[in-house]
Amino acid sequence: MTMAETFTIMMAAIACQVLLSPIPEPSTIKVISVYLSSNCALFLYLTFASTGILQIIIRIFTSNATFLLTAIIITAFRRLYFSPLSHIPGPARFALTKLFIANEYRLGRVSYTIKALHQEYKSDVVRIGPNEVSIINADAVAKVFSGKYPRGTFYEIGAINGEVNVNTTRDYGKHTPGERFCEQCYQGV
Repeated sequence: MTMAETFTIMMAAIACQVLLSPIPEPSTIKVISVYLSSNCALFLYLTFASTGILQIIIRIFTSNATFLLTAIIITAFRRLYFSPLSHIPGPARFALTKLFIANEYRLGRVSYTIKALHQEYKSDVVRIGPNEVSIINADAVAKVFSGKYPRGTFYEIGAINGEVNVNTTRDYGKHTPGERFCEQCYQGV
């Protein structure tokens, strides 16, 4: 693989991260569909441009390895330094993936681990996942919910036939006026 091809693949990984991975939650379906369609396009290109099947397999493998390694490095960098939760104390490994906290759940010691993290970092709020925090003091809840963070993809599940309403929208610009309208309906009840 030439240096130009490697650079092109790395730029594709960076573009994929920038376009498809907003910091709160990436859409898995979008990422996988772009990844699979890119692989199909690469296979078709190599089928017409290459001479042997072994060469096609090697080039697809090296392209995927380069793409995935670049995407993993960018994801790690974004989660550690550019996430809205990056200022919250906690172990870096917990900020990178949920695997470590999932293992604590599996071993049945998650409550002890989280309590130890709060003591270790001397903080009411501790980061325990890429998009997850643990709050030990009720007064700290107001600090966490004071910002206007985009709502997670979980809210889109309730959209019937793709129709968005006050409960299923992720955009605060659309959510807040509808919420105020609904609040007026319940005043005096």
